[in-house]
Amino acid sequence: MELEKLSVQLRPRGGWEALDLGFQMARTWWRPVWGVWCAVYLPAAIVLHAVFWEQPGYAIVALWWLKPVFDRFVLHVVSRAVFGTLPTVAEALAAWRDILQPGLAASLFWVQRLSPWRSFTLPVWQLEKQTGRAAHERRAALGQRMAGYGGWLTLIAANFEGIVFLSALLLVTLLAPAAGSPGFEFSEVFRGGGEESSGWSLYQSLCYVAAVSIIEPIYVAAGFSLYLNRRAILEGWDIELALRRLDERLRMLKTAAVAVLLAVSLAAAPPPATAQDRSAKAEIREVLKAPEFQTSKEAMTWRYRGERKERETDRSAADFWDNVGAFLAQISQALMWIAAAAGIVGLLLFLRRYLPQFLVERPDRYRPPDALFGLAVTPESLPDDVAGTAAQLAREGRLREALSLLYRGALSVLVHRDHVPLAEGDTEGDCLRAAQQALPRDASGYFGRLVRAWQGAAYAGRLPGVAEAEALARDWAPVFAPPRPAAAPSVP
Repeated sequence: MELEKLSVQLRPRGGWEALDLGFQMARTWWRPVWGVWCAVYLPAAIVLHAVFWEQPGYAIVALWWLKPVFDRFVLHVVSRAVFGTLPTVAEALAAWRDILQPGLAASLFWVQRLSPWRSFTLPVWQLEKQTGRAAHERRAALGQRMAGYGGWLTLIAANFEGIVFLSALLLVTLLAPAAGSPGFEFSEVFRGGGEESSGWSLYQSLCYVAAVSIIEPIYVAAGFSLYLNRRAILEGWDIELALRRLDERLRMLKTAAVAVLLAVSLAAAPPPATAQDRSAKAEIREVLKAPEFQTSKEAMTWRYRGERKERETDRSAADFWDNVGAFLAQISQALMWIAAAAGIVGLLLFLRRYLPQFLVERPDRYRPPDALFGLAVTPESLPDDVAGTAAQLAREGRLREALSLLYRGALSVLVHRDHVPLAEGDTEGDCLRAAQQALPRDASGYFGRLVRAWQGAAYAGRLPGVAEAEALARDWAPVFAPPRPAAAPSVP
């Protein structure tokens, strides 16, 4: 390790200042850092999504679990850049054998994978090439004062990654075409493409990949900066660099002194005094004036001083205050028991007065509304055969009336048969969400089709075809028609 080639100012820093240095390193070398990240992460994301095309959520889980593999390439670039050798993306990819060894399998094991200090301890495996017990002891030594900052780094990076993901997801959802929807529901952001769809969608995957690609390289650079700062503190790299600079200056003074003596011997005259004749002690004092050696730290320790003999003159005063304390303690104890007894009595009186009211069963106060959205939903306002009447209206070309009848009939069944708590001020979206919770999956799917058809006809003037209206009428009965009573057996 050639400390003279360091491209950063090396000095002992606090944990937060070390993390800030890592952020600055990521900003300074952003081209190779994000270049190598995109070169390994994006192809892996494409391949995994191609494999799990039907279930993109599995690809996201795999990408999240394989983060330590991609982090190694970023660490390779940052560690080389710190010591004066900034590799290109092609050079970093060519060194993949050295990057992935050793400790790759251990870093993917669940204990190490879920470690909150993984970016801080990754250089122990990748750069120091330590494994097993030696790596464990090395991580323990490095983390004595910096492990807490590594955990905070992981927590902050995870929160920022979630913020970027949700922001991108919301932006895509807001910019997507509304497809005739009368309003925007925030819950649509997490449905991944429609009210009836479920699971993880491709555009959610795209937002996740973008969020990870923005935050993860910064996270790796900050963890390496924290590791570098801890090693500088433990091994005194700043002192070593200062001593090397001192040695170099002393060598220059020796060379100058030899040149002066040679000039004196040739001129046979005493040379005039110059500034280069300063002694080594003066040079050392000059070096020690640097800011790196001006830090100080105060520490307090406990030291046993032996038994102290109490003076009898102080003993009487101590006995007086001990007696006063005991008297006050007894009074406090008596007051505490009195307060506890009063509290118990008050609790019993409260229970005696108010407990019967809570134990009495209250009747259901919900009353089905007579109208929703200005549509009458009472059973008396509907024909006996809602589906048949709607189909007849559709065949006559009265499509809006057919959809209105089907929609009114469905709402009437929801509030009277299924006791779904709908109010007069609810919207179509509120009714749809309430129906999805109360109805089976197939029935809620049909109700969603009916609601969208009614919204298109009522608000956008888009009437469905006759065949579509008849299909809605035909599928209405299995979901919302009440079961017919069984015929009574005939008596001979």
